[in-house]
Amino acid sequence: MTKKLTAKQLLFATEYLKDHNGTQSAIRAGYSEKTAGAQASRLLTNVNILNYIIEQTDKVMEKAKIDAGYVLTQAVKVHERCMQEEPVMELNYETKEMEPTGEFKFEHTGANKALEIIGKHVDVQCFKDQIELTHRKKVIIKDMAGGKFAAND
Repeated sequence: MTKKLTAKQLLFATEYLKDHNGTQSAIRAGYSEKTAGAQASRLLTNVNILNYIIEQTDKVMEKAKIDAGYVLTQAVKVHERCMQEEPVMELNYETKEMEPTGEFKFEHTGANKALEIIGKHVDVQCFKDQIELTHRKKVIIKDMAGGKFAAND
């Protein structure tokens, strides 16, 4: 639990949680418009305020059960669903029923967006030109295009 905040600090932190705009949060918390930017900067370096903001953010995330793993799992589900072939149907005017044409379609826009989200995931890193790893105080850089490694000494 964070240390006790003043009423004005608590109001600032609560306002900051709404839109993460320090200057506007300071104004809404009652600080002068003239000095709101400087006040916000100062307030956001206060350890107690930062701890409160982190605690409240963690509570919201825990309640929503949303984390990087959830987003990745959902993106995979969306991609798989979008890639399912669906038969193209058309109306048979004689029977008044929908019938398959023999062609198939899939939702390429959703599939591409889901792949983009998956590709940006920190563990996949497929859109990085290089990956930097630290091993035994050596920085190892892998060139993703050529698969080459370079290390500093």
